[in-house]
Amino acid sequence: MPGFLLLPGDCLLLVDAAGNVTWVDRSATDLVGAESSGWQGQPLSACWPALSSLVGKHGMRLQQAPLDLELPDPRGMIQAVRLFQTDHGIGVGLLRSRRRGELEHPLTQMLCGMFDAVQDALLVTLAEPMAAPGPVIVYANSTLLRETGYGRSEVLGRSPRLFQGTGTDHRVTRQFGEQLRQWRHARMEVLNYTREGRPIWIDLKAAPLADANGTYSHWVAVQRDISERKAGEALLEQQVLSDPLTGLPNRRGLLERLEQALNQPTHHIGLIFCDLDRFKDVNDRYGHAVGDALLLEISQRMQTVLRENDTLVRLGGDEFVLLVDQLHNEAGALQLAERLQRCLAVPWRHGGDEFSLSMSMGIAFSSCTDPASNNSLSAEELLRRADLTMYDVKSKGRDGIAVYSIASDRRVQQIVSVRQQVEQALRHDRLLLHLHPLVDLHSGAVLSAEALVRLRTAADDLISPETFIPVAERSGLIVPIERWVMDQSLRLLADWQAENHGWGVAINVSPQHLEREEMAGELLQLQQDWGIDLTRVTLDITETVLLQSNAHTHHNLTALRQAGVRIALDDFGTGYSSLAWLSAFPIDVVKLDRSMIAGLDSDQPRTTMVRGFVQVFQDLGLSVVAEGIETEHQRQALLAMGCSLGQGYLFGRPCPAAPTTLEGAEQPRHLSWRRHQIGLSRAEMPPLNRLPGRGGGRKGKRQAGDWI
Repeated sequence: MPGFLLLPGDCLLLVDAAGNVTWVDRSATDLVGAESSGWQGQPLSACWPALSSLVGKHGMRLQQAPLDLELPDPRGMIQAVRLFQTDHGIGVGLLRSRRRGELEHPLTQMLCGMFDAVQDALLVTLAEPMAAPGPVIVYANSTLLRETGYGRSEVLGRSPRLFQGTGTDHRVTRQFGEQLRQWRHARMEVLNYTREGRPIWIDLKAAPLADANGTYSHWVAVQRDISERKAGEALLEQQVLSDPLTGLPNRRGLLERLEQALNQPTHHIGLIFCDLDRFKDVNDRYGHAVGDALLLEISQRMQTVLRENDTLVRLGGDEFVLLVDQLHNEAGALQLAERLQRCLAVPWRHGGDEFSLSMSMGIAFSSCTDPASNNSLSAEELLRRADLTMYDVKSKGRDGIAVYSIASDRRVQQIVSVRQQVEQALRHDRLLLHLHPLVDLHSGAVLSAEALVRLRTAADDLISPETFIPVAERSGLIVPIERWVMDQSLRLLADWQAENHGWGVAINVSPQHLEREEMAGELLQLQQDWGIDLTRVTLDITETVLLQSNAHTHHNLTALRQAGVRIALDDFGTGYSSLAWLSAFPIDVVKLDRSMIAGLDSDQPRTTMVRGFVQVFQDLGLSVVAEGIETEHQRQALLAMGCSLGQGYLFGRPCPAAPTTLEGAEQPRHLSWRRHQIGLSRAEMPPLNRLPGRGGGRKGKRQAGDWI
């Protein structure tokens, strides 16, 4: 078996399986004659009958090893011929340097020994042909044979494509080939395969080799097995692209798959953005270990309803995304979302506890384009649309499914803009305190003031509380807002105490704030900072607070009431209006909602109901405050029922407390309330709505807490 299949100076002819000449080496004319330049594409039998006969006679034997034979050349000279198997037929080597049976030159034998001692795999090919079947391998050292599992006879005469397979990236090999065609040094990392089909990553470097005339005749390639490094990189990439808890693809993995899917113009894609409802409650109550167990349960359930082409992704926290590929119609994605809802409907049991599961889901399709734009959607934009739609579902009450629309996009964009304005207002001190008086309905005297918050923009405009308060509630920004209101309100109360005013202050508190363990401590610390009497402080809470009550809520309310703070149940009549709250929680005051008071002018059943409530509350020892009093008839009707406390536009609108700087560097900045005595009729009343500063908007109905 020769070390080198062909040596420099030897000539090459390639013959396909049909017996046609497909390649004639440029140096063949020296040995065969000028006529050989026209053989390409012709039957070998017509070009060189003796050689054709020799190939036909010995062709089957080439599967074992190359054969060295002799035959006369067309000019009557005896020619040493080496026949060998190629990728697409038979190769014929015309050996210029030796005859059959002649030993290779000692220098050649020494080079073969040296190459076999090299630890890296070494491969030598002819420089041409570059087109199929490709350069012919004329030498392979022992390292290459050992790493690939091939025998030398199976490699010599073949193209390097022998080592390629289904996983080989042909974009890489084409770029490598382009460099070779320019006679440049080339390098690539490519996936090849052993004889047994085992994938092996190699780092391949190739350089051209010129003959004595300066003509490039061979390629010398050195390759190194980098499979271990690639496996480590693949593991790292897998970790980068997947979620460590569930093993699902993560955000980066989703974007890569989504980009690939969007690059297929025939694919119709849907994206379902899923957010687990109230997952934070599980983490807060049971800890993150239970939360992680729940997330694993969710991911396993969701995977049971997927189709073969769908991809489930965990973005992080309680957010999952489902990539629905190759959709026939949009209804298919909606049906899949409904199946997800049903698979989550079964309660999850863990450690003796049972959890009800639900998700808010937003769906966006690759076909949903803005009529104003013909641009195709990017992966990031499609994900943004699905996320935005889910956010819209959650803001409307959770546990629902919605499909992206331009209208919802604009609505949510407005919400995001408002949230950013709230953040800026907190950062740059653009919150304003407004006050709404609570009066004695008999005398009209101001007894206390409800602290309300307003938001001023950078352009010095006021944003309606009906606009920014719901956004602040959903985003969690309501808590820092309320901390600001508490601080300003107690500072104001300290000024009133210093001026011997007997007014109190009412502060609205949201469920989110009361659920925090430290809420009561924050208020008690402010009491110490400002030295105020807590019996003059009222916390206004709604039935939503009581419905969502947890241990922290009950603890905070109890601790503050024990410290002297009065607790008022606000907006009674807009929710469940359950009297059970009055015994289950420390309630001192009930505030009847404006919707109940509005009916006193014309609605006799409503009047009877209000009268009954006032009587029941007073029998329970609770104070009753009527909100939204706008007419003298309403005031008189309430007095006749025995209700003596109220608020409303009849007595004045919410107005800003004007900041005043006292003389002297050590005197504190404070907020002051102008003294007012409110008479028994509108004609006799001093105008509360003329307090310094901007006028407030009409107090509106609230859902979870009144900061307006």
